[in-house]
Amino acid sequence: MLNMNSSSYYVLLTVLLAMASSQATAKVITVTNGGTEGQWGPLERCPPGSKAIGFQTQNELATPFFDDTALNTIVLICNDPDFTNFTSTAGFSGDFQRVLTCPSAFVVSYMTSFSLRVQLPFNGTDTTQGDRTAANNIRFLCSNDREINGVGNTDGVWGEYSESCPEGICGMETRVQPFQGGIGHYDNTALNDVRFTCCPEGPPMTTTSSP
Repeated sequence: MLNMNSSSYYVLLTVLLAMASSQATAKVITVTNGGTEGQWGPLERCPPGSKAIGFQTQNELATPFFDDTALNTIVLICNDPDFTNFTSTAGFSGDFQRVLTCPSAFVVSYMTSFSLRVQLPFNGTDTTQGDRTAANNIRFLCSNDREINGVGNTDGVWGEYSESCPEGICGMETRVQPFQGGIGHYDNTALNDVRFTCCPEGPPMTTTSSP
């Protein structure tokens, strides 16, 4: 039988509750300029113990006289041994651009915050702007303060950066409008918004000594 005095039991209980609370309330980072069409997709994550170090986008580049959707899909690349890559809801059009990763020298660098380039105005009522495309591009800040900028479309303006994930980005959800029809039909926008889940903070390092 484990022999534990009341003070030791209280400390252990506090640590366990703190760890459970941390896992249950993972921080989510967002931006304020995302579009509002479509539904949020499932939360997908890097494998346990890994975090996002790079990304790839699928973009439908500008084509005059046709319905453009600009940014369609975001893929995250994790730093596990298999370099796992994943997305949430994928778009439906465009070509995949080159993979971009946080530059690293002697220390592994990882993504910590992001910014979206979104067509403006995008308020769901303005019909004077022609072809609407919602999100056009995405960029990330890395843990070494370097920026990696997507190879995307150029319509719209960059919004402000999100809050930061000190331990890195581990999960992603995308808001994508499904395909609504081709030429002469609904104005498709594909990816409208995205939000990321932060990696959990590791348990604090402690040292103990015998009485």
